[in-house]
Amino acid sequence: MNAPAGKSLLCVFIHLFLLRSLLKLFFGVNILGRENFDDLEQFMVISNHNSHLDILLLFASLPRKHIPRTRPVAAEEYFSRNRILYKLVGYLFDPIWIVREDKDADPLGEMRKALMSGQSVIIFPEGTRGEPGHIASFKTGIGRLSESFQDIPIIPVFLSGPEKAYPKSAWFPLPVWNEVIIGPPHVCAGDCYNITMGLEMTIRALASTLASGRHTRPVSHKNDLSLAVLGIDGSGKSTLSQELARSLSEKARVCLVTDDLELYEGGKRSEIQPLFTEKVREAVGKYAKEAKSLKHYKIPKLTELLLRNHLLGQVRRWYNPEIICQDGSPLLNLTAWSTLYKGDAVDAETCADAIRILAGRDDAPDRGDAIYSRFPELDAMKRAKLTSMWMPDAVIMLDVEPEISMDRIASRGERVQVHESTEKLARLRDGYLMVCDVLKSVFGLPVMVIDGGQDFETVTASALEFIKRTEEERADNGNRLH
Repeated sequence: MNAPAGKSLLCVFIHLFLLRSLLKLFFGVNILGRENFDDLEQFMVISNHNSHLDILLLFASLPRKHIPRTRPVAAEEYFSRNRILYKLVGYLFDPIWIVREDKDADPLGEMRKALMSGQSVIIFPEGTRGEPGHIASFKTGIGRLSESFQDIPIIPVFLSGPEKAYPKSAWFPLPVWNEVIIGPPHVCAGDCYNITMGLEMTIRALASTLASGRHTRPVSHKNDLSLAVLGIDGSGKSTLSQELARSLSEKARVCLVTDDLELYEGGKRSEIQPLFTEKVREAVGKYAKEAKSLKHYKIPKLTELLLRNHLLGQVRRWYNPEIICQDGSPLLNLTAWSTLYKGDAVDAETCADAIRILAGRDDAPDRGDAIYSRFPELDAMKRAKLTSMWMPDAVIMLDVEPEISMDRIASRGERVQVHESTEKLARLRDGYLMVCDVLKSVFGLPVMVIDGGQDFETVTASALEFIKRTEEERADNGNRLH
């Protein structure tokens, strides 16, 4: 039975403004081919099936007018185990329930009734959730339905991601990016076996199309380039980071980690899967910016940097970028900022040891070393097992006089943060320059210090040339290793 009109309106509202928003927030959804629903009044959607997220993704792909008129096929025995879940699913989706234990019932009977009444249906021809990432052979039910309703087009859809986001064995979903590829409508002819085989081949072809599009991307993180742009507030590092991400994305998939998390492909910013860590980091970062003293700034800033460091691992895992461009670096920012709090107690040797400790390197000083007593923060972080921070592969620093930075900060018209003064920025500048010297002389990292007082085009060109040289050297070193 169709839901009443009033209920349908509420269901449409819930789908459009609640379910779709939650999908986008927690998983991310990229839908290709939605135009294939245009001008269709009725259809049968077929899709691979690996997860209970599949129904949500398919309904998120439907045009608004089809939401109240489309019914998915679902196994009643699974959802009826929980009375609340059964009623909720029934209310939101009005499924065509299949009772698998009833051997005498016609499993296609209710589907035929729905189609004859003008409704559209969503069918999983594999029959049940299959092995993650594997398309099982289609059952002939879809072929028999197509034989009976040859005037109703079939829309093939391939889903990628829900088998990882919410597999059978998972207790809770994971924030994995999901993609929905909607193929053109098919009007099938022939017997049910040929129709079934043809539709299965169509879904497999959509899967192959998606897979081939990914073959140009790295399957591991061994060769990705992590680039950090350093500089004091007002140096222009955020603007440069964004421009570098955009320019580099002409030939590579680039993730920019700045105050926001951004993904660039083909020279343009792409829609990105939101991550929970990013939302927490944003809130903590906002709190730090409102601190009224360096003492109160210290803990929230440290927390924000640790969250940003954790985010780098998630970025590599979920977005699989070829280049990560960082507006700053948690490891290097933390080291440079120590000069603001510890002053002359931080020299080049101390700086190098601090980097070794924070990066969790094998050559880091042992726990009995004097550095831990002089800098109890390092000891606390080591005890808390927070010393595995990411070391960038290359570093660019925009060097700007503190006076110029303060003029730029004032021109923004925003609230001045507690550390944004000529005296404090001068100390931070010295700290960043020391870090750059240590990275280059002790750790052998490619480092370029650029005069940030130059025009932006010159700065950008110098940075891009440095990155090009760095990539060429990495490629040469890789070839020599092989």
